[in-house]
Amino acid sequence: MNIKTDLTSVNYRNGRNGNSIDYIVCHFTGNQNDKASGNANYFRCVNRQASAHYFVDDNEIVQVVREGDTSWHCGDGNGRYGITNSNSIGIEMCATNGDISEKTIENTLWLVKSLMNKYGIDIDHVVRHYDASRKCCPSPFSPNNWSRWWEFKERLKGTVENIEVTTQSTNGFYESDIEKTNATIVGLGDIEVLNDKCEVIKDRYISSLDRIYVLGIYPSRNFIEVIYQGKDKKYHAYIDIKYYSRISFDFHMQYQNDDGDTYVWWSSKDVNKTEPNEILSPNKKASPMYRENGWLRITFYRDNGVATDGFVRYEGEQSVKFYEEGKIKDGIVKVNTYLNVRDSICGNIIGKVFNGEEVSIIWTKDGWYYIEYNTNHGKKRGYVSSKYVEEV
Repeated sequence: MNIKTDLTSVNYRNGRNGNSIDYIVCHFTGNQNDKASGNANYFRCVNRQASAHYFVDDNEIVQVVREGDTSWHCGDGNGRYGITNSNSIGIEMCATNGDISEKTIENTLWLVKSLMNKYGIDIDHVVRHYDASRKCCPSPFSPNNWSRWWEFKERLKGTVENIEVTTQSTNGFYESDIEKTNATIVGLGDIEVLNDKCEVIKDRYISSLDRIYVLGIYPSRNFIEVIYQGKDKKYHAYIDIKYYSRISFDFHMQYQNDDGDTYVWWSSKDVNKTEPNEILSPNKKASPMYRENGWLRITFYRDNGVATDGFVRYEGEQSVKFYEEGKIKDGIVKVNTYLNVRDSICGNIIGKVFNGEEVSIIWTKDGWYYIEYNTNHGKKRGYVSSKYVEEV
């Protein structure tokens, strides 16, 4: 399984006071329904005086505190039973209808066993919050003399590969929290939505004039990777590469190459480190898409007429600094209660930030800050009056 990292900036202590990691402590969040990403968002930048290293739900695992640092998950025991915040890793299992779902248990088993192998922790040192403080946690495991807990421990025996974990393949089609857009669909007719096997997703379409976020162009796989707006949610998916000509980028063909070859890499991590994957020919135009790790991603037609994309090292003398955000600054909201976030300067209200909340200031314009802030659905961006945000 992949583990998502979304680290808190406040709800932990650096290091472990010289202690080794001797225990893995399993918890239950105690909610009716919650998700790992929602918990990560809750603990990210507001001091809650509590945390855990990991949150696990039926779809993902999110790390909130580094394993080498101390999270605050079992301090209520005051070390009476030898289990402390500083000598343990805390894992919170999320709730499904007030219980812990089988898929969440499977994901937790996988994580626990992986950590046991990593730190040489035996099964007797995989414990409940109850063992650290006598709090009834994880409470859904407590009935019938903790029978579900002992079943959980039994399933930990053997190797990590032998733990039964059912796989739930999305084939590249899934809900997305990405709010950005960088292009518009033009032309007539709906475009069928595909998974990463180029199979049609039934009853899913992208329509003309819909705004999308194009992540990548993959000619070898005959698809384009996109984020699009469904009826009520955004989705990660693919469309056939034959629709490339129906994508109008926000900076459509505004990147102008000079009279030399420009090297292009498919991965931003490879720029200047490996041989380039593509070459943008002299005097050719391209459409900027976004930046990643500081490198600009552009899309263009190869000399043979095939659409492709990649990251460039040298941008030449462009008329616009495409997707250049400058140095991002930290800010803190200073109001009595909350501050409205708007979709443009003096525009419509799209959200709120609250007194004392930390935000990222992307840029400043005419007495307004364009900020990035946290919501229950991930990070979003919008405009706020600069009078009520203090740079820190």
